Amino acid sequence: MRRERLERLWRAFGNGLFLAIIGIGGTLMAMTVFPAIALATRDPMRRRRRIQYAIHASFRLYCGAIHALRVADVDMVGGERLRGLRGTLIVANHPSLLDVVMIMSQVPNVQCVVKGGLWRNPFFRLTVEGAGYIRNDLDPEALMAACVDTLKAGNNLIVFPEGTRSVAGQPMRLRRGFANVATLAGADVQLLTITCEPPILNKGNPWWRVPETRTRFKLSVGERLDIGQFLRYRYRALAARKLVSFVEHYYSETLGYGKPGTGAEAPDRDGLEARRFVA
Repeated sequence: MRRERLERLWRAFGNGLFLAIIGIGGTLMAMTVFPAIALATRDPMRRRRRIQYAIHASFRLYCGAIHALRVADVDMVGGERLRGLRGTLIVANHPSLLDVVMIMSQVPNVQCVVKGGLWRNPFFRLTVEGAGYIRNDLDPEALMAACVDTLKAGNNLIVFPEGTRSVAGQPMRLRRGFANVATLAGADVQLLTITCEPPILNKGNPWWRVPETRTRFKLSVGERLDIGQFLRYRYRALAARKLVSFVEHYYSETLGYGKPGTGAEAPDRDGLEARRFVA
């Protein structure tokens, strides 16, 4: 009993420690590594790729440390399939605070939408600007255009289409913005499923509250949807609705919220087989 209690205290401490490392480590890299890359690399595109790779490498180390120190188990299934992506919209559910870290640890060339306040921080501005991240306080049309432009330029982009962290046990309700971006950019959609059992760092749960047993994070690489199969519809708005419906059904089945015959293989897919959507 004492051993279990000590292990639980260690995991609670580890949660706080690794959350702090993101802030402290990010600040240190913004003061040292990223300025060095900026000074040594004149070409803006090459500089962006190098900063993205530095973030990718640091997050791989971060996830490895979480696993090695037994704060949580971290499993990646099919992560190697993410490394060759180009101009792809990466869509995932969002059960915990560490989801974007795990995705970035597997994708060396990726951008995301981040809080606009980071541009006002002198340390983090070089990081988010240098990596080509998109600020979330742009007006809706400018935000949409920025997402479309980065995909058309061949960059990958992470989005969490719920707009907030997922609620365990409840079906995902997706906003249509990601589908509008994908159809406007003509970008394929890579689906990822993240599970976190038992849950930690989830919505409404403070970092110090940990379950009795060690959490297992698992990132599974799913289908890569060929956007061309959706663009065959006459109207782009209809294509976006069909894409949203497809993804909702996919996660309903993958996460176990659907019922047989109501998920991704159901007739409301317009009779299209899943393989026809896979690039």
